[in-house]
Amino acid sequence: MLRAALAATLLSIGSAQAAVIEFDGTSVGQLNHTNLPWPLSLVNVHHGQDYVEDGFLLSSSLGGTFLHTLFVPDAGNAVYRPAADSYAMAASTGATTTLTAVDNGAFNVASIDLARLLTSNLASNGSVTFYGAKAGSTTVVQQTFSYTGSWSTFNFNSNFSNLSSLAWNQGGLFGSRYEFDNITVTAVPEPQTVAMLLAGLGLLGWVRRRKQA
Repeated sequence: MLRAALAATLLSIGSAQAAVIEFDGTSVGQLNHTNLPWPLSLVNVHHGQDYVEDGFLLSSSLGGTFLHTLFVPDAGNAVYRPAADSYAMAASTGATTTLTAVDNGAFNVASIDLARLLTSNLASNGSVTFYGAKAGSTTVVQQTFSYTGSWSTFNFNSNFSNLSSLAWNQGGLFGSRYEFDNITVTAVPEPQTVAMLLAGLGLLGWVRRRKQA
């Protein structure tokens, strides 16, 4: 029975591997979709105030209308920059996007992909600051990344661990807005789970020594 319990604990910890929030076609289907006629179809998007993938929730501070949401441009959209793979997400001007775990647990964030939202040559490069709230404290860490018209992966420093939330603002200038994609996150195992594993390993070692005696 002890071995079975340890196996279950190991499985629980092992399942806390890195997840990549990549806005795949299946998950994007949870959002509303605009179906405008041509030429307005050039800006058709999936949109909503909340988005869930891999046990994590993305929420916009603005809601209630089409413009005040998170949105994922359709593949092949001629106005918004295509994603590095299939889909990417952006937010309304001035909106703050917040990432949390669905179970409100702590998590680490490793990296994110960023690029300018608009394909137009009139669009400008820019920067975005990410704010990580540490779980169980009032500490907030921050890091700023500068993006261009090409997709780039940005790595967060080691301070972005054991977070309760990660937040960033879309900014106020339409021409310098950006898209984000491939957010790499890892859930942090609860302390009692790790303690149970260590206690179990110690007990197994004691039993083995007793048998050898």
